[in-house]
Amino acid sequence: MNQMQLIAVPLSIENFLEYGDVVEHRGTETRRMLNTPLEHSSLNLRLGFSVNRLTQSPPGAVQINTLERHPYSAQTFIPLIPSRHLVVVALSDDDGHLDPKTLKAFLTNGRQGVSYRAAVWHFAFTAIDTDSEVAVILGRTGGNDDTEYTTLHAEVILPS
Repeated sequence: MNQMQLIAVPLSIENFLEYGDVVEHRGTETRRMLNTPLEHSSLNLRLGFSVNRLTQSPPGAVQINTLERHPYSAQTFIPLIPSRHLVVVALSDDDGHLDPKTLKAFLTNGRQGVSYRAAVWHFAFTAIDTDSEVAVILGRTGGNDDTEYTTLHAEVILPS
C-alpha cells in the first residue's frame, strides 16, 4: 500500500461519534455520563485499569505503521497531564479488515481523552507537546485474542 497522508483536525464529540466517545465535560450539568468505556461483548471480560507513561512524539509529521483494535472491549485513555494528543482511527470493512477510506486523525485540545468503541482500529494515543501520563481502561478475555494488529503506511501532519 502506498503511503497515505492525513491532516489532523481538532477533536470534537461530533466528529468522533462513529469511533467512540470524547472524554471531556461540556455544558453546565454536574455530570456527563459516558457509556462507551463500559461497552463490551457478552464475553466474561476482566476490566483492567493502568497508568501509562507516553514519550513525546518527535517534531514534524507522525509516522503511522501499526494500528490495533480490541474486538471485545472498548479502550479508554484519560490524560493525567494536560497536553495535546494525536488520535488516529479507522473502521473495518465488511471482511473485518481495516478500511483505509475511513482513516482519520484528530488532535485533542490538551484536556480531552477518548474511549474507542470495541473493534475500532487505532494508532497509539500519542503525546504531542510533552511527555505524558494517561489512565487506561480495557477489558480482557484472558486469552490471546484481546488485541489484533494491522500494518498501514501513513503520516499525519499536525496543524501549526
